[in-house]
Amino acid sequence: MLEGEIQVKNESQTYTAGKGSFVNIPLGGMVHCFKNKSNEVAKLLCIVVPSGLEDFFLEIGKPINSITFLPPPVIDTAGMERIKTIAEKHGQVLYPPDYLG
Repeated sequence: MLEGEIQVKNESQTYTAGKGSFVNIPLGGMVHCFKNKSNEVAKLLCIVVPSGLEDFFLEIGKPINSITFLPPPVIDTAGMERIKTIAEKHGQVLYPPDYLG
């Protein structure tokens, strides 16, 4: 975590990661999510090893200036289906937003 704090959830625990925290999702993954539960900007540096997952983010995302912050998008059913299709193409599985409670 570079700035702010986020809530990190997986199937066994929920915790808050603040500035300076390190979150490890092991190779092969685990069901997890990150959520900024505050009104402050949180900056998370995500490093994925081995490489390749950046192609997923490039395909679903929208390039912006590095100092620009956009509000979270509203994703309708069609948008979610689009993201799910792209995720599957990149070997990822998406779960419903309420999956982890």
